[in-house]
Amino acid sequence: MQDIHDIRPPIQVGFDPMLIKIVLTVLGSIILLVLLFFLIKKYLKKRKQPKGLKYLPAPMAPYEAAIKELELLSQSRILDPRLFYFDLTAVLKKYIGRSYEINAVEMTSQEFIKGINRLNLDKVVKKDIAGFHERSDPIRYAGIVPEKDRAKEDLLFIKEKIHQIEKDQRRLKNREKLKDQIKLKEKEEESP
Repeated sequence: MQDIHDIRPPIQVGFDPMLIKIVLTVLGSIILLVLLFFLIKKYLKKRKQPKGLKYLPAPMAPYEAAIKELELLSQSRILDPRLFYFDLTAVLKKYIGRSYEINAVEMTSQEFIKGINRLNLDKVVKKDIAGFHERSDPIRYAGIVPEKDRAKEDLLFIKEKIHQIEKDQRRLKNREKLKDQIKLKEKEEESP
């Protein structure tokens, strides 16, 4: 009876069920740790945020912003006249652009002059601004050095023109308000 041998143990085919359990346990643990990490991070982020909402300050009115920028320009030393005139014309363009809702900052000098000619501005103001651009273009683009006190004079000139434009705008708004009030009174008087 020696020629009969025992049956061989079964040969495993595929994955070991114990190995699958270990891999799934490790993957589940990693997923839980990552999820826990992000939840803690989110909690800490919310905790750091202030309780009251902070809002951005209201944007400055075009006139106030222009005057503030002109004040900064007047306080700075004029090291490069080209940059000074670029900044000065940018202040003027920003003011007119914001006041009349046109894209003046992106316009060339010629486009800007044509644009202001279409606006409801005083003819003298239009002419003065066009003259300023004709004087400042050679300084800005050709590098011509202005006369000794010309930059300060032009700064005061632009400040005066912005003030004059603002004054005219307020006068027109007041006139429109008065017209509206008169129309309302007339309607009230007509109705029985």
